[in-house]
Amino acid sequence: MLTLTFVATALSACGGGGGGDGSTDASGKAAPASSITQMAGTYIMPCKGTTFAPSSDLTAAKSESETVTIVISADAASGKATISARLQSYVNSASCEAAALDFDLTFLGTAVDKPGSKTYTNAAGKPVTASVATIAYTGFRFAKGNLNVSLPAAGATTDMAYVLDNNTLYLSKGHREKDGLGDALTPGAAKQ
Repeated sequence: MLTLTFVATALSACGGGGGGDGSTDASGKAAPASSITQMAGTYIMPCKGTTFAPSSDLTAAKSESETVTIVISADAASGKATISARLQSYVNSASCEAAALDFDLTFLGTAVDKPGSKTYTNAAGKPVTASVATIAYTGFRFAKGNLNVSLPAAGATTDMAYVLDNNTLYLSKGHREKDGLGDALTPGAAKQ
């Protein structure tokens, strides 16, 4: 199951490998950093499912899947964006079937750009420049399931790197390095 850490990181402000994906210009150099206020829209990470082989305590294969929807509403005048990240998790379904919905949680927050950037390597092995934003957690909406983790206090902040490439959003994830940012990028969320 996609962990709450992924969504909480996006907002506590929303698999992938050690590199991630992003953009480069025609010369192969990292594309210029973007601004959080240029990213207004709805971004969806498509359904990702996993099926586990039977084990000694399971007589049949088990599957689960999840989808994430990120909505960004930006105010260019203030330089701030309002963000929501909705995680929907499904059990016994590798294809996000509505009847299998088991967990539905939306984290809410705001984001402002922060000076600086971070270079990641995309799936093609080329460098990509990610912008940095400070995300402040403001609350959550819980629609279904059980929550067995503690949530950040309202106003808690974290920094996150992001890349917008051809209407696909990538966020930092993974082990936080000395700069406080994750060491990889998430799979892309496509703008709708």
